[in-house]
Parts: sequence; C-alpha cells; structure tokens
Amino acid sequence: MQSRNRLTETCLRAKKADSAIAIARSSSGGDSEEKRRHVMSCRKMIRWVVVAVLFLLVAVDASLALDNLRVAYPSLNTSVFALIIAEKEGYMKEEGLNVELLSIRGEIAIRTTLAGDVDFFTNAGSALAAAVRGIPVKLVTVFQDKPGWDLIAQPDIKSIAQLRGKNIAIMSPEGSLAVVAREILRKNGLDPAKDVNLVVMGGDSVRFPALQTKAIHATLFNAGMSVRAQKEGFTKLGNASEYANLIEGGLATSSDKIKQNPEKIFRFVRGAIKGMSFFVGKREPALKYMMDALRLSDRELATSIYDIQIKLVLREGFSDDKALQGIIDDMKRTTKVQRDIKVSDVFDLSFVKKANDELKSSGWKP
Repeated sequence: MQSRNRLTETCLRAKKADSAIAIARSSSGGDSEEKRRHVMSCRKMIRWVVVAVLFLLVAVDASLALDNLRVAYPSLNTSVFALIIAEKEGYMKEEGLNVELLSIRGEIAIRTTLAGDVDFFTNAGSALAAAVRGIPVKLVTVFQDKPGWDLIAQPDIKSIAQLRGKNIAIMSPEGSLAVVAREILRKNGLDPAKDVNLVVMGGDSVRFPALQTKAIHATLFNAGMSVRAQKEGFTKLGNASEYANLIEGGLATSSDKIKQNPEKIFRFVRGAIKGMSFFVGKREPALKYMMDALRLSDRELATSIYDIQIKLVLREGFSDDKALQGIIDDMKRTTKVQRDIKVSDVFDLSFVKKANDELKSSGWKP
C-alpha cells in the first residue's frame, strides 16, 4: 500500500511539472527553437525519472513478497549444503522464499519447530527417533538413508573395547547420535549406562576442540569432520552404518505445518531438490560452496569429503518404503516402542515426489 501511495505521489508531481513546462511554453509565445528543445529535454527527464521510480518500487515489492523460512541444523552435511546452494544460486528466490539457516542442535531444533519458532530442521535421525516416540514431526525428504558417521577416538585408543571407562561425546541425550553411539557400544560388549560416560555436548564445532584438548576420548563425526580428524592423527574405530540403520540426511517439520501450509512446504522442498541436483551434478562449483561452508582451504581434504558424501546421497530426496520400514523397525527396537508404526506415520514424501515429477517433466537442469 505504501509503495502504491509513493508511486501515485511521484506521478502527480510529474504531471504538475509537465503542466508547468506547458504553461511556460505557452506564455513565452513559442519564441525560440532553443526553448522548445529545453522543454522537450525536461519532459524526457521527467519520464525517465518516473520509469526509474516504477522499477525500484516493483523491485522493493518483489523482495517484500518473499516468504521467510527458518531452518535449524546441528552440523554441516549434504542436506545443509543443498540448502546453501539453493539459496546462493537463487533457487529459493525462484520459489518465493528467503531461507535463514540457524545452527541449533537436535532436540532443541525439534522443540523450536514444534513451538513454531523454526520451520524445518535437518537432523533427520533425531526426527525419526522423535516420530517413533509419537512426537508430531515428519520427514519430508530423505537425502541419506545410511548413517555416514565414523566413531573417532584419541590416537592411543585402537579398539572400541578400550573405550571402557572413557568419556564419549554425544549431541543430546536421546538424539540420533546418542542412539547410534549406544548401539555401537552394545554390539561391542559395553553397557552404555555403566561402562562409559556419555557426555552431552554441541555440534562438531564443540566436540572436535574437546577431542583435540583430550576433554573427551571419542565421538561420532560426519564424513567431513571424520576426514579432518584422521588427518590430525585421531583413530577411526568404526563406521555407524556397520551397526545401525538410520537416516542421517533429510528435512523434517512439524505435522501442524504440513497441514497449515502445504503449498509453502512444497516450494521449499522443490528448492532443496534443485540445490541437491546442483551438488551432485556440478562437482567444481559444488566443491567451492562446500569449502566455503566448511571454511576449508585444503582442496584435497575437501575433495575427499565430497567423494564420501556423494556416494551416500539420495539425489531425488527419498528412499523406497521397504527400506524406510526397516529403519523404523530398527528405531522401535532401539527406543523400545511397541506400537505399530507405518511409513506414513513418520514420513510424508508426497512433496518431494511431486517436485521430482515436475522438474523432470519440465526438463529442468541446474
């Protein structure tokens, strides 16, 4: 409304100025050719000013029309890289969205999403665990259906058995990292409640310095941080995918948001799929975005991380129902939930499937 008022005022001023020029011209008796040229020049200037003002107002209105979305992430992974690319490449703006990324760990991200302070969160494993426990959240994309974390320990620790009595860092008491850590320990004969000390910490930016200063003895890192840690001499004790079926990469939101604004969710998912297609299909620029996000200058290290991530990623953003049901059943056993849970109770993949169909039929390429 204010933009229209400003436009009206500008046009009125232009008309008044035009009228004044016409009056001046008539009162002069149409004397010299020079005056006539001066009048025409003034009119052209006024018209150009009006056009410029119109252009600026349209640009302002377009920016104001963008819907703002807030997305929480606990650590940088393929889901986050896809969103960064989608924002930087203008894919989200094409969808009428302005996306803000916030570094928030697992369980807090779920609480803030349920409270309406955040729209989506990327810690898919925590979303899975929460949904199985009956918390009203759903995954709307699956970008990775196997955990890519590595169990990384101090250089002098060479086996999981040597973790007895040691401090192992997790992000939250019941998050996906904690679920997988406990499963790895159990399958190696250690009781997570008695034989080790699980220490709740934040994301990679907190746990890696804690490992470097020996405040902790081990933790689970994603591919990027795992490669960096191993280059510094820390020991890789195992890979999470050998011990647990769990979704690591994806996008989740509350069930209420899905009901309240499905159209906005669809646009966001379509933008994310565009970003993921870029990440998979354009290696060199994708590497640059990834290095910027991770603040890496070591290209060899960045390439190693990218090559690991690209093998795990699901480009289309979903997995088949059989695999997802198996993941749900594994999580039920881990969380000791007895009730029947179907794929549709945890996942709503209608948005991502529709987005893929539309992008394919239109021939869209990054």
